[in-house]
Amino acid sequence: MAKYDKCIEACLKCASACEVCLHEMIGKPSDNDCPHCCRECVDICLLCAQAMARDSRYASRICGLCAEICEWCAAQCAAHDHDHCQKCAEACRTCAKECRSMAA
Repeated sequence: MAKYDKCIEACLKCASACEVCLHEMIGKPSDNDCPHCCRECVDICLLCAQAMARDSRYASRICGLCAEICEWCAAQCAAHDHDHCQKCAEACRTCAKECRSMAA
């Protein structure tokens, strides 16, 4: 459905950025919830994209939860100087924005 295209794209980009961040953070010390937030974010972003693709009756509610998790992950990853964390945080912020508009 065309109304979901921009949000689905943001979710898929976010899931990809979070996978990279998660991979890069393996074995590295973290003083916050990164990379654990990335694992949560990947799962909800993929579920959210799937729900929108099938026009699920729960898509807007899943989008709301996705936005919340993405905002948490953005805050955690943005606290790190690593390039992959900064890219992840940016993708999370974009996804959160798109999901918030879908949830409204």
